[in-house]
Amino acid sequence: MRHRDFTSRLCLFALLAGAAVASGCATSDPDDDHDPGAGDDDDDDVPPGPDEPITGGEANCGPLDTASCVPLASDYLPTNSAGDAYPACISDGGVYQLVADPPSSIARVEAFEMMGTLLWNEGTPGPGAFTQAREIYATPEGLQSRLERREDLHYPPIPEPDWDPGFDPDKQCSVAANVQKYPERCAGPSTINPLLTQALLDGAAAVGDPRMQAARIEAAGQWFLYISAYKEAYTCTRKAKDCDSSWAYYTGGHQVGGAVIGFAKQVAEASPLAHQRIFDGVLAVRCFRDLYDPEQYPTYDDLPADGKAMFDTAWEQLDQALHAGYAAMLRSRMQRLSRCGDDSLTSVYWEFLRVAGPVLDREAKERDPVLAVELEAIWKLALPTLDDLARAIDLLDAVFPCP
Repeated sequence: MRHRDFTSRLCLFALLAGAAVASGCATSDPDDDHDPGAGDDDDDDVPPGPDEPITGGEANCGPLDTASCVPLASDYLPTNSAGDAYPACISDGGVYQLVADPPSSIARVEAFEMMGTLLWNEGTPGPGAFTQAREIYATPEGLQSRLERREDLHYPPIPEPDWDPGFDPDKQCSVAANVQKYPERCAGPSTINPLLTQALLDGAAAVGDPRMQAARIEAAGQWFLYISAYKEAYTCTRKAKDCDSSWAYYTGGHQVGGAVIGFAKQVAEASPLAHQRIFDGVLAVRCFRDLYDPEQYPTYDDLPADGKAMFDTAWEQLDQALHAGYAAMLRSRMQRLSRCGDDSLTSVYWEFLRVAGPVLDREAKERDPVLAVELEAIWKLALPTLDDLARAIDLLDAVFPCP
């Protein structure tokens, strides 16, 4: 089983590297690879410094108001399946049921968690931690292998005349010419992987503030998980087991109320409602696949009109919830930068939002072009004020009000 083999390699590496992880591997203490004093710059005379809180104005510490949010009439409701428009299916009851064996994407999310333990969850990382994280990232059939070809299906597909016959239709971003010609569609190889790889190399070489490099890596990883859950849901129309990968890239292989990791952990902490709604969307796609036998309908084009309509509705439900969950994650980070709670962040961690924030620009422009331009300008700031963060939170709430 690929998941088991890949996980075994990761666990073996974790033991050799001494990386503490939450993936069930036996671990040792990684403190030797962290320098609590690294990155301090007592000579920095530009307030606020990287270890100082963001200032200037008033923080927006208000909660995310979802009291008026209700599901659409077309939404799949696993906890109220009798009240939705879907026939009875395998997802009724709210538990994800695998199509096939546990997918290897579970191990990739676990690998991302291992990298987090090394780089952003255990204090300031030293160069050795970045070297270990890069080894994890480059594990055969691991994260890097998927970022090198990941497509963002929110952008137009690569035209068939540009397809390389040596690659599957969903792997055309493995072709260098397509990456150059369609960089937004080929987000993984054009942008996410180069950004993440460079930050790993810079961190290992002690270039710049290591916390800033770690923030870039975390943001790139969350970006990948967000678009992967969406992408795998679509390719489930051709490969039924990709439904499992969609679920795994979101939750790390857990049920909605379980010990979710990766992107789902961030969403669940920021907005329990958005987390539930994303899971409902994953279950909606699984319900579709259960109702339309993949052997009888092996591709989207083979589906009858009602099958296409059901998939389109389920995929859109997932997409809208993913947008809202991602926005909730950004909102939570901005409130931590605004010192809204005990778990506050210093200004150096603005780098996470400089990378992760613009990911929503495309969707924001579709919903409200005027507000999107203002939000886009905030992401470009070298360092925001508290007023800038407060405005960005208001803008996110206006553009992405409900999951």
